[in-house]
Amino acid sequence: MISNDAKLHANKCRFCWMCRHLCPVQLVSGKEVNTPRAKGLLLSMIERGAEFDKDTAAVMYECLLCDACTNDCATGYNPPLFIREARTEAMVLDLVPESVQKVLDKIEETGNIYGEEKPSCAKETGKEVLLYVGATAAIKAPEMVKAYMALLDRAGVGYTVLADEPESGLMLGDLMGYVDEVQEEARVLSEKINAVGAAAVVVMDSYDGQIMAEKYPEWGVEIQAPVKTAAAYVAELLKAGKLTVNETAKGIAAYHDDDRMARYYKDYESGRAIAKACGYETVEMFNHFDLAKSAGTSVAKAYMPEIVSGVAAGRWDDLKRTEAKVMLTVSPEAYECLADTVPEGYELVDLFSALLAVAK
Repeated sequence: MISNDAKLHANKCRFCWMCRHLCPVQLVSGKEVNTPRAKGLLLSMIERGAEFDKDTAAVMYECLLCDACTNDCATGYNPPLFIREARTEAMVLDLVPESVQKVLDKIEETGNIYGEEKPSCAKETGKEVLLYVGATAAIKAPEMVKAYMALLDRAGVGYTVLADEPESGLMLGDLMGYVDEVQEEARVLSEKINAVGAAAVVVMDSYDGQIMAEKYPEWGVEIQAPVKTAAAYVAELLKAGKLTVNETAKGIAAYHDDDRMARYYKDYESGRAIAKACGYETVEMFNHFDLAKSAGTSVAKAYMPEIVSGVAAGRWDDLKRTEAKVMLTVSPEAYECLADTVPEGYELVDLFSALLAVAK
């Protein structure tokens, strides 16, 4: 089941230690098996006759798919490629860890990783924008969603949020690999989005944005309008003067670059522009821009909460090494992970709510 391309990457990665210091899971666990090199070595051993067993499957799920390794690879190899395909293999061989299977059962029951009914954010004021909320934002960061919709209202942007919003394929794709079920989710969502006929699609979660922009075209699934992140779109509104703010000084803060916004979109400025508009003076943590350390992902938190808690705490440690007491984010996934580990005396702020508080 593992493709020749994935095997090539695994065979190359098994010789190299150069990205091990960037792996957030390895930094928390301290286990060599959590490095990209070790995962490549395991798969290369299986290619040479070793057994793909439950232990191997468990190791392949001890990864955030944050792309820090890929981003820093001077030779262009991509460990998440073979890790994701190894998860597909684990599914085929019925070797999925129990903690992961419980999350898959929740998806089957409720459509999302939380096992909860997804609140409806349905609204239609126009078709300038189709706003895709996603399960993480709707369930774990509802105030962020409300603030964002209020900002669109204040800017005079006509927008539509789908009723019974389908999933993007992101959650299943991270858990199972890009199997047929994931591609079917993509087709269902794209058809509903295209039926609205909006001029642009704005996604609350950059993780949803990446799968739409990168993987959908590979599967022959077309979203007819350009896909933009929520932060990038609000930054455009600020630049165009459609959103203006009351001048205020909120002090010093650090902005967290979420994994896929930083490494896929290469967008380091939108969040910082919003922070500036809110009145924050930003300082940089040691790891920022495309080298930013992950704060964890919602999917990984659902089946390995202890590891993700450690990863998020590590991001707060990065903040503590600056003069800031406030962590800023535009990512619903980062917000969910960071919110559980806020140190005493520090504050986590979602920038859409902060902007709404000062917007005219």
